[in-house]
Amino acid sequence: MPEEFTLATFNCENLFSRPAIFEENDERSRELLHEVDLLKAELKKPVFDKAEIARLEKSLKGFAVITDIRGKAASAKGAADWLGYVSLVKTTLADVTASNVARVIADTNADVVCLIEVEDRLTLKGFHNDILNKQFLKPAQQEPYPYLMSIQGNDGRGINVAVMSRVPITWMQSHVHDRTEKNTPLFSRDCLEVNLALENKPLHLLLNHFKSMGYSSGDDPQGSKRRLVQSTRVAELLDSHDLSEEYVVVAGDFNSPADSPSLAPVLKKAGMYNVNEELPEGKRGTYRTGKDQLDYIVVSDALKEQLSGVRIERRGVYTARGEKYPTVTSRRTEASDHAAVVATFAV
Repeated sequence: MPEEFTLATFNCENLFSRPAIFEENDERSRELLHEVDLLKAELKKPVFDKAEIARLEKSLKGFAVITDIRGKAASAKGAADWLGYVSLVKTTLADVTASNVARVIADTNADVVCLIEVEDRLTLKGFHNDILNKQFLKPAQQEPYPYLMSIQGNDGRGINVAVMSRVPITWMQSHVHDRTEKNTPLFSRDCLEVNLALENKPLHLLLNHFKSMGYSSGDDPQGSKRRLVQSTRVAELLDSHDLSEEYVVVAGDFNSPADSPSLAPVLKKAGMYNVNEELPEGKRGTYRTGKDQLDYIVVSDALKEQLSGVRIERRGVYTARGEKYPTVTSRRTEASDHAAVVATFAV
């Protein structure tokens, strides 16, 4: 008998960590930052006051650490004898926004979640363990995600793609090194290929976050050119698969509506299907009010045959109209300005 398998994609709008110091109240934060400055000053002295360094380390436990590059700090007599610096300890940003991100993910109850705009794997792990699993999955008796993966992409701000999975990941392939004809990075972030060990047949996922429509003039001609190059490359990668037999998914934030010529290489490719077409035409949108679809799950014909349901989880987006979580009270508290796309298959 076939088993149900659910996949979701969600732009969680900057799931980042931040220094634990800034999670304290203002007065305490100022005190801790002052002690960080004192520790840095001590570590620059020609002769160390080791008692003072020990006192500051103890006071800053959980907030700052000495990063000792060559393991010489303990025996060093002064600044000339060691190499290192003071690092701020980072923690998952725990507030109502992060909780609403977790609420969306928990309500998809997907076996594999494609996440857009994640800082790094450690941030994702902290979010999963401290917020998603502890506050939402366990109370609902849902399974956690033991497989968490992200690779640093090309975005200098640290905006990356990531995968959370209940299904084992067998291998991954990054495309951060793909280059354009002008020898610039082809992908704005990455096209991350992930192979997942479904029970009956492997699933091959290509996770993307195409060039943003923001920070451009007019109707975004430069962004459209970049997205066309990116979707063309993804279509080339699809050519290595038998789409009539293999389970293949292209998912993520494509940053253009479905009728955009820049997305045609993927959305119009023979053997691939945009699952949102299962929904009524006016219900396919994923951005803000739902007018435009920017987030996609595009599947091979082999997987389309197993498609049993598609829905869009919109309750994390703050809009004047429409159903929202009670905890989504403003743009500040919304989970994201994107809704999640959720597709279920009988595989």
